[in-house]
Amino acid sequence: MSRIVTIALTTSIGVFLFVFFTNDAFFDWAFARHQNTLSWAARPLLLLPYGYFAFRRSLNGVLATVLAILTSMFWFPEPNSVDPQVTEFLALERERLEAGFDAGNLVAIPAVLFFLIGLAAAFWRRSLIWAAMVALSGAVAKVVWSLVVAPGSGGAIIPFAVGGALALCIGLWIVSRRRGRSEAI
Repeated sequence: MSRIVTIALTTSIGVFLFVFFTNDAFFDWAFARHQNTLSWAARPLLLLPYGYFAFRRSLNGVLATVLAILTSMFWFPEPNSVDPQVTEFLALERERLEAGFDAGNLVAIPAVLFFLIGLAAAFWRRSLIWAAMVALSGAVAKVVWSLVVAPGSGGAIIPFAVGGALALCIGLWIVSRRRGRSEAI
């Protein structure tokens, strides 16, 4: 049964990415909803269940969380008003996604995959210190990238990247404290 779930989740991720990148109407609809900054807050917070499932060594949990991270951009309704920095930043992000496999994306895609794999590997090995280091490095890299490629609007991402990394580190600290107590008993 577990293999069937793994295949279903992997297929769902693939179908989502295929539809997202090949269906202009869906792409436009998703990006209109992604202007709602609640989706910006949801994505980094989804690293909490991602880490939890990797820590529990649940491939299906990790895959389900990846699907949630990918789809979280359109969970929330299109906002009535949008901060101009958000609009500007998303226009740049959209341009990046529509650029195909250019030099920028040939660096960005492996970087995102490396981050997700590194974070999962740290949790899988149950190394909370490494997980914190990977999470903080990912947040710093996201902020630096945003500020470099979008100097005027890249700052819009900072509270979400920092907030997500902070939430994950607080979660790690709580787990670390509980592990310390249970190991002492």
